[in-house]
Amino acid sequence: MKYVVGMYIVMAIMVAVNLISEFILKGEYWAIGSWAIVMLFLLGGVLFANARYYLSRK
Repeated sequence: MKYVVGMYIVMAIMVAVNLISEFILKGEYWAIGSWAIVMLFLLGGVLFANARYYLSRK
């Protein structure tokens, strides 16, 4: 269950990075924000794979 909660946390951080990059920083650091979102997406993919593996074993 911790992997499913981790996926939701990663998704919330992705949205927060996007909003901070666009509205607070006025899009000046969009490349850094995009890089962070890609890394968070990959982390979410790993958490998803782990959740699928562990939930299917039960």
